[in-house]
Amino acid sequence: MRLDKFLSNAKVGSRKEVKRLIKFGIVKINGEIITNVDFKVKENDIVTVNNTPITPYHNVYIIFNKPTGYTSSKSEFERNIFEFIDHPYVENLHIAGRLDKDVEGLLLITNDGIFTHKITSPKSKIEKEYIVKVDKEISDEMIQKAKDGIVLKNGTRFKPAIIKRLKDNFISITITEGKYHEIKLIVKFLGLSYKKIERIRIGKLKLEDFNLKRGEWSEIDYKTALKALE
Repeated sequence: MRLDKFLSNAKVGSRKEVKRLIKFGIVKINGEIITNVDFKVKENDIVTVNNTPITPYHNVYIIFNKPTGYTSSKSEFERNIFEFIDHPYVENLHIAGRLDKDVEGLLLITNDGIFTHKITSPKSKIEKEYIVKVDKEISDEMIQKAKDGIVLKNGTRFKPAIIKRLKDNFISITITEGKYHEIKLIVKFLGLSYKKIERIRIGKLKLEDFNLKRGEWSEIDYKTALKALE
């Protein structure tokens, strides 16, 4: 890869800015000053700018505790979750499984398209667990209906969902699809109204393990991110 592209990809600066840095003689490869912007950077080369090592562009994985009131997009017209993400790769990041504006909890943010596809594809059968505050106590019959798989009047089918009772009219709902508004539509089909929805788990990746307050995020390594696929 060309040196100027390597540096711009690594978010050292724009292509024009990094060319200037190279011409100034403050860029080194393996300890040697390089002033040629066309110089080819090899896989194991050590690149520094002002003697600071530069990490090559790489896949990023972020876990975010989403607050309500923010969209899971880069909308210019609404408050969105990327307002919280102060990361050099932010322009290249996307969400692996969105949450509605009024839903809070675990979001995964990445620049790894293959990882995102695995997370969001129904074929992967990745479990997503939500805690839902409903307006009344859920019955055994409702739990069984969800377990059997629900078919809406418009023909939309939802695969079996596992519902568990918690205290104070809170319930846990675990799904493996993640269709549009799936949790809300399941709750409505069962004759309930939701007051609060929070996603707490994707695969074996649990929000509670990261001690993040609403609006906080943490970059995780690939090995940790893979827990979401288990």
